Amino acid sequence: MPDGWQSDTKAKWGAMFARILVAIDDFNQSQAVLDLVKDVAAPGASEVRALHLRVREVSGFGWYSRETKKDASFVADAATFELRMAGLAAGAGVRYVAVDRVAEAILAEARAFEADLIVLGRPRRGEMLTRLFGSVTLRVIRRSSCPVLVAQRRPRAKKAISSDASARGNQP
Repeated sequence: MPDGWQSDTKAKWGAMFARILVAIDDFNQSQAVLDLVKDVAAPGASEVRALHLRVREVSGFGWYSRETKKDASFVADAATFELRMAGLAAGAGVRYVAVDRVAEAILAEARAFEADLIVLGRPRRGEMLTRLFGSVTLRVIRRSSCPVLVAQRRPRAKKAISSDASARGNQP
């Protein structure tokens, strides 16, 4: 392939997707999503908004959230920092949402932002549970009026298993 192929392709994609919404759940699990956005977006031509949803559930007579405001802000700020370090115009927002309305909140944010592309992570559930109960990713794909990219899940690093003899430094 020619030397300028990647930059030419990026410029075309950037022009194609001027406004990109990326949904960030947990920053430690979102690296594949951010890498995909950095590959698709063109610096100077794409505007990226990272959206972190602070999920709330009803518990007793009040709303309960599993993460603090500080943790939610950290996730959004860390994603914005990484995207800006890649040379992209990026901003972030944290929104409150009920536990069963996550897909609707992502779609509402995409409409308000006038997104040309939505980038999500893969469903957390396994294939069987996703087929039975659905997922946020599948609901967004089905209901979105703009294209949706789903980042691949990164394989977990496998730990080497060693016998007790080799762990102690003994050679057979």
